[in-house]
Amino acid sequence: MKRLADRIILILNALAAAGLLLAYLAPFTNPAKIILPALFGLAYPILLMLNLLFLSYWLINLKKEILISLIVILLGWNHLNSLLPLNFKDSKKIPADLPQTRMFKTLSYNVRGFDIYHWTSNPRVKEGIFEFIKGQEPDIICFQEYYTSNRKGESHADVSKELRDLPESAVYYTADLTNSNGFGIATFSRYPILRKSRIPFNTSSNAAMYTDILFHTDTVRIFNIHLQSINFRQEDYAFMDTVRLKYTNQQLRGIRNIGSQLKKAFTLRAEQAEMISNYIRNSPHPVLVMGDFNDTPQSYAYRKIKKGMHDAFRVAGRGIGNTYAGELPSLRIDYMIYSNPFIAFQFKRIKTNYSDHFPITSLFYLPEKAVEE
Repeated sequence: MKRLADRIILILNALAAAGLLLAYLAPFTNPAKIILPALFGLAYPILLMLNLLFLSYWLINLKKEILISLIVILLGWNHLNSLLPLNFKDSKKIPADLPQTRMFKTLSYNVRGFDIYHWTSNPRVKEGIFEFIKGQEPDIICFQEYYTSNRKGESHADVSKELRDLPESAVYYTADLTNSNGFGIATFSRYPILRKSRIPFNTSSNAAMYTDILFHTDTVRIFNIHLQSINFRQEDYAFMDTVRLKYTNQQLRGIRNIGSQLKKAFTLRAEQAEMISNYIRNSPHPVLVMGDFNDTPQSYAYRKIKKGMHDAFRVAGRGIGNTYAGELPSLRIDYMIYSNPFIAFQFKRIKTNYSDHFPITSLFYLPEKAVEE
């Protein structure tokens, strides 16, 4: 009986190991061409946990089969470090010889429209967000799902008044670029904004832009991006929450619908990431990318944008760092990616209940004369 149980567990272990290997391919495979690795990449934390469980089982039983999951996990060490960075040194400690005047604090936050549709039961969400931001004292903020309207207290001028310590701002609205209200993205800065430019996506619900900011005598380019959302409907969430597979026509339609939405989102994010990657490569200034990627570190979009740069969470963060707080399993989908010569310190994911995303913050140091003349 024990031998039969071991054989079944071995087969399941082999399947989990194969799934983890497929997840490793996701960052290198354009989902517009092959979607399967992207789906396994999305499930990477679950597949990793399964392999750790199998590894533990074989370890307890002192079986050589432990090598199956051990080798596969070690092959994906870089992926593991994206999920759980092994920063043994104190990331909060800033070297004493670094001048404070060359440091600035950033904050990126998908604010879910300041809860305009009352997703939460908290009537003071907007006030809470502003109080939280004031307590953080950031120098640069990137908002996604930023919302303003013509109603009293909801205009961009009203938000600017609340954030008066950051007098410079740039905003783009996605529904109609000629409008001055609606949903969009916004960047606020304590430092002068020299230029702003929209990055034209071919979708109406997501957006990206960059702003050139004068930091003392150096110009830095800040990208604020919100990549394609999956846009699950409420019935999709309900279906995933209650589904018990019986292969009925209704269930098969539900599965096909969810699969179709995932494929569309993966494909559009890949296109958007390639576009942003070109903008980054052509930047004449040091680059800092902040925003909601709507994708995990085990994704093609993340790899395209991060190529040749650094992830502040991996460099200066700790823990799992999940940033999505919505109805799907919590994942890390909000990022701060930066180029040399920036140096990141004190990356934090801060748990708040004002949105379906947690805000992230980090300190950045920029050496003097960062751009050679």
